[in-house]
This record gives sequence, structure tokens and C-alpha cells, in this order.
Amino acid sequence: MIRCAFKTSTWLPTEMEWLRAASTISEAERTRISQFMFKRDAKQSMAGRLLMRSYFSRLSGAPPQTFLLDRDMSGKPHLVRPTGPLEHVNFNVSHAGEYAVFAAATDTQIGVDVMKVELRRNTTVQEFFSHMTRQFTDHEWSNIRCSDDQTCQLFNFYRHWCLKESFVKAIGTGLKFGLKRIEFTLGPIVGGSCFTTVVAIDGCKSEEWSFQEIHHDNHIITTAVKSLSSCDTVNLEVLKFQDLNVNQEPLEDRSYFDVFNAKKEFPG
Repeated sequence: MIRCAFKTSTWLPTEMEWLRAASTISEAERTRISQFMFKRDAKQSMAGRLLMRSYFSRLSGAPPQTFLLDRDMSGKPHLVRPTGPLEHVNFNVSHAGEYAVFAAATDTQIGVDVMKVELRRNTTVQEFFSHMTRQFTDHEWSNIRCSDDQTCQLFNFYRHWCLKESFVKAIGTGLKFGLKRIEFTLGPIVGGSCFTTVVAIDGCKSEEWSFQEIHHDNHIITTAVKSLSSCDTVNLEVLKFQDLNVNQEPLEDRSYFDVFNAKKEFPG
């Protein structure tokens, strides 16, 4: 299994970097990324695509721009007609806060989710929770609110949320699965990570699923993997642009960078 991340908030792409990145992805992907209103969102989407293609390139030896990607009905990306070492690879990508993250494994289901531990603007912790009551069981709400410290409550909330998201992304159903059907009992975070959280599905404890949680830079990054033992743990690798396999030839249409560079970084 592999798990890596790219910090998009500190990536200030030069014209050459952005055009090299753009030449690595497909025309449809370029169009989709150009439609984002803010640089923040465009960078997150671009980074997610680059993480995927860089991994495929390193595993197969093929140039990163040669892979054809599509999405299934739930929105999960997949390779079209994978061959060789990529034939049995499952992967997933997520981006939120200041990071894009990618995870992949062979011959098993995998899902990944990332969230920044922060409160939405113009709301309180309890107001935020009031909109999410239907997503968690009574047991989970008890765990979320086990401390009087609201910062701790928010942290526990995002742990549960990332666990649920990573699971439904792994099985490919999205939120249609029904989040209350899965109930988590959290393990302790030790040294910034936890590999002992367990899940009950429809009331029955599951031995098939392993969850690997990382607390990094005020973000929760959670990977759900089927049939992976807790001893098969994988650390998070944080990459920079120069670490990625990116097409060396820039996109010829330099206006693609101009459109990106004219955007605001984020709302407000």
C-alpha cells in the first residue's frame, strides 16, 4: 500500500510548473480545473491528478500523460483499460483544507479521506453538530462529546467523519450507503497516528477492514483498506512538486496559466 500527500496551500506554481502540470493531464481534466473560481480549488484538483498519474508512471514505467482516467457512477476515479502492474491496483484521492492525498493498494478495496480540523465560519461547534445529527450513532456522538473541550470534540468529529468517508469511498457507494450503518469505536492516537480503530457494519463488528488514521499539520488523513492487517501500516509521505513524475514539456497554450493566475487564492 502507498499513501502520499501534497500540501497545496504552500504551492505557488510558476508558469512553467503549471503548464508542465497541465500537459500531464487530459484536456477534459484541464477544462474541469480551469472552471474553478479560486486558485485554492484549482491547485487541489491539479495536485490530486498529478499524485495519481505520478504513481501510475512510477509503477508502470509509462509517461504520466499517457493514462486515461474516468469516473464511475459514484464519482470514484479509475483507470480505463489498465494493463501490466496497474491491472490489479485500486486507488483513491481526496482533497480538503490544505492538502491533496492519494492512496493505492493491490487486489483490495481502498478509500482515503482528508479533512482540516477547523470550524466553519460564522458558526459554533454545537450549531455545526446540530446539522450532522443524522450521520452518527448515539455511541459515536457519545465518543465525539466525551470531553468538555470543544476543540477536542471537533477533533473527534472529524476523526469519525473521515473514517466514514474513507469506508464508503472504498466500497464505491458514496454517502448512499447510509452512514449510520457503520459505527466506529476509536482507538487512541499515539505519536500522531492510530491503527486500532474498529468498525461495526449493520451492528456486527467487522474483521475485514483496517483503518489507518494520521493526524498531520492539523489535518486528519484516514485510509480504509479491506483485508489489510493492522501490522501492515504505512506512513504518510508528503511530496513536493519536484518529487512528482510530471511531463517535462509544458502545455503550448500559455493562456492556461494566465487564466489560473488571474484567480483569487480563496474567497473573502
